[in-house]
Amino acid sequence: MDAKLKQPDATATISGAGTFASSAEQLIVRYWLVATLCGILVLWDWVTSWNVPLTLANRPLFLYLLVTFALSQLLYALVARYDGRALHLGATALFALGNGIAETLAFGVVYRVGELFTAWIVGLVAPSAASFAGFLGGLILVVVYGGLIHARFWLLVLPPHLDGSPRSKAIRRWRPLAEIGLVVGWSLCFWLTRDIWTVIFFHVLVDIGLMLKVRPPIFGARA
Repeated sequence: MDAKLKQPDATATISGAGTFASSAEQLIVRYWLVATLCGILVLWDWVTSWNVPLTLANRPLFLYLLVTFALSQLLYALVARYDGRALHLGATALFALGNGIAETLAFGVVYRVGELFTAWIVGLVAPSAASFAGFLGGLILVVVYGGLIHARFWLLVLPPHLDGSPRSKAIRRWRPLAEIGLVVGWSLCFWLTRDIWTVIFFHVLVDIGLMLKVRPPIFGARA
């Protein structure tokens, strides 16, 4: 992803806004293609398995998924802004489905690499602890990846969308903890039930929330 993206300023022309949207869309689609390809290659057994009933049957896990999702979205709704941009239902659907699927696959790949490597290392000296150690290794890698992809990619691709008021800044201090809580639940799905489809469902909901609150000028939406 070596293409450079310049954020439009408040006086950007329609042509400039169109250039921004085109650059953002190209980067996003490239990210989706790479994530999807890697996900299919590494997670084929997860993708072709329907383990949603296992997650639904684990009531504490499913309740945790619901609570962390609700908390993360509440905090996001309190600090995100769209600066007058109109809601575009087509762009919302396309982005939510595309990113919900592709980025969940990316998270799954990162988790699995971390889990397998950590479980192998720990298994050499403490086989009984290998499974849980693998979960922790995968979780840590997903948290690191999630932080990097949002800081180094999404904050550049999306328009400025976080309110700078003192109230917002105070709320934003808690958002990383809420996001980590969300990722813990998703990683538990990967570990306990190998259920990627429930995680995709929640990720799609998260991206719908983003499109409702930020309304980036991409995929047909206007600045």
